[in-house]
Amino acid sequence: MCTAEFMTSTTKGTGFSPSWMPRMVAERMSASGRDGSTERAPDGIPFIDTDILWTNTTDDPQHLHMTVHRASRSLVSSNPNTVVIDDAYSFDVGLSPAAPIPAVTNNGFGARLKASRSTATSVLFGRIFRDIPDWVTNVDIGPIDPGESVHFRYRALYSTPGQWRTGTSARHEMYARWARLRLWAAPWVNGSI
Repeated sequence: MCTAEFMTSTTKGTGFSPSWMPRMVAERMSASGRDGSTERAPDGIPFIDTDILWTNTTDDPQHLHMTVHRASRSLVSSNPNTVVIDDAYSFDVGLSPAAPIPAVTNNGFGARLKASRSTATSVLFGRIFRDIPDWVTNVDIGPIDPGESVHFRYRALYSTPGQWRTGTSARHEMYARWARLRLWAAPWVNGSI
């Protein structure tokens, strides 16, 4: 006979109880508020800016991790400009956590097209289209004691590093679409899951 806090024993056999399995404790779906035509942005402009605050109201320590699911992204840029969208996140754990504004880039997506105008027969105008599929990043937050909270922040920032020129038929677009944050928890027992 198997008896333990996180085990079940039934006529079908023994196994993990539902409280032992990782479970989603919070979710946030955030849409981009600026998709479409863009202008020059030497400093980062938030396309998506969201956060999650969760408190461990159980009697047991929990091990947390966050999944950051980003939608497929698309961009259009004209010669010779660069357009970029950078993803960043930060988190804090404590009794009254306050995650700093995410500033370090964790993932990015961008493109630049530069046509050479060195000869009379070279292309005078160029445009690039680029798409990437959706992807997921897992962030290990670690253990959190009963009564403690976690504050997780996520930002997708658009910028245009380097030189910028607006031609007669320039086209600059960026589509970040959405990001989904999912916070997962499982019991933290003797320092491991």
